Amino acid sequence: MSKAKTVGLSLLLDLLLPALLGAAATLGFAPFGYYGLTFLALVGLIALWWPATTGRGAWRGFVFGLAHFGTGIYWTFVSTYYYGGAPLPMAIGLVCLLTVYMSLYPAFVGALAGFTRRLPRTLWAIVVLPGAWLLAELVRSWVMTGFPWLSLGYSLIDAPVTSLAPIGGVYFLGVLMMISAGIVTLLFAGSLAARAIAVVLIALTPLGLWYTPPAMEWTRPDGEPISVDVVQGNFDQAIKWQRDTFPTTLERYRSMTERSNADLVVWPEVAIPAPANQVEPYLADITQLAGKRDQTVLAGVLVHEGADAPYYNAVLALGAGEGRYYKRHLVPFGEYFPVPDFVKSWLDGIDMRYSSFGFGADDQSLIDVRGVKLGLSICFEDAFGYEIAKALPQAGVLVNVTNDGWFAGTTAAAQHLEIARMRALEAGRPMLRAANTGISAIIDYDGRVRERTPEFEVANIESQVQPRTGLTPYMRIGDTPLWITGFLLTGLSLLAGLLLNRRPRKAS
Repeated sequence: MSKAKTVGLSLLLDLLLPALLGAAATLGFAPFGYYGLTFLALVGLIALWWPATTGRGAWRGFVFGLAHFGTGIYWTFVSTYYYGGAPLPMAIGLVCLLTVYMSLYPAFVGALAGFTRRLPRTLWAIVVLPGAWLLAELVRSWVMTGFPWLSLGYSLIDAPVTSLAPIGGVYFLGVLMMISAGIVTLLFAGSLAARAIAVVLIALTPLGLWYTPPAMEWTRPDGEPISVDVVQGNFDQAIKWQRDTFPTTLERYRSMTERSNADLVVWPEVAIPAPANQVEPYLADITQLAGKRDQTVLAGVLVHEGADAPYYNAVLALGAGEGRYYKRHLVPFGEYFPVPDFVKSWLDGIDMRYSSFGFGADDQSLIDVRGVKLGLSICFEDAFGYEIAKALPQAGVLVNVTNDGWFAGTTAAAQHLEIARMRALEAGRPMLRAANTGISAIIDYDGRVRERTPEFEVANIESQVQPRTGLTPYMRIGDTPLWITGFLLTGLSLLAGLLLNRRPRKAS
């Protein structure tokens, strides 16, 4: 082969195809929902890894990740630059660093693919690669408090496999998707025996899904439905904290609450952009207004308990209900900065806004509304199944309040709604979701969106919600079996690769 053809083939296989597949994989997630494209992208990626060496496999996985995460989480630039106040070069650099970091995970899987390519291909495709991918996604959900956005399983929220989510959770769905991609790859590229195994596994798949219990089997209705009103105030992040907007904010949430006769009214995250102690008369007015109608209002607000105490991102129960919830899982480099004080001083010097909130306790009491316990989460806390599990089995209804206005005009709001749907499905509980600029929604226990608001409009949703009781298998056991499986399979794969690579290849 000529040098020009060699360079051209290398460019195609090492750069163009991995990038194209990475971008195509993003189309399986909200707001697009073409999960078939994500699946085909994985098949293509495994095919690219099939002949690759360790270095080449890592590179192809890395390029795949750059395109996938670059097109999937580009919206972090909007919050960093337009609303976070970072200088343009810094904003671009931070987003690029995050994308590069996220791409290291598929690069790791690709490196292991090349390192273990002397293993039997059937084992390689349906055990080694899925095990490594599973471990990579779990580690990504944990490092630096975790950033599990675009985990494979989320793309399957509308696929005919959702009955598996209450059993094993989103990472279980993801590893099954990877196994399925490996099976299809074997069908086209494997030996005759590998193809026969692939055919058998494909034939057994419908049977397995047929015998999987539906989501309704794991939890059951509990008591009477409660009436709810999810409020979307719609204050653009650019004006939300401006002094001139503050009176309008107070009046809008008061008037929308006054018009509601629901048992429970839910405001978005930090609906009132001020510490609670600075708006005590207003909150007392809302408490009195709701109390007269035996109504509970969940108000998103900041709480500052004293001069030496931190600020908390909180939800207060006003009116008939009692209690409060402090956000437990803070956003690194968003709500707290795990950096030395001199770095914070430097950020002050360039006028870059940053926050430093306090962490809420794990054992917070649940807010009660007419005998129904509520499982609260704020913002991206709903991206973590174990955070939702802390309120179960006591909670009959889940509530998530958020402010996706930080990412206005991007795909982030739709992706966040997709994540919330997965949490409702995993828990077997309905979820009320109040977002400042949208998308607010009422999600049923099976992950289906029953009602939703348009984005960037003042809106509300009034409905009835049926509390549920019981625990799904996933909420009982969590991700621990997956962690064990991921570590075990990856460790054994590395050991097998070491042993095989020490053996000299047979002369051809």
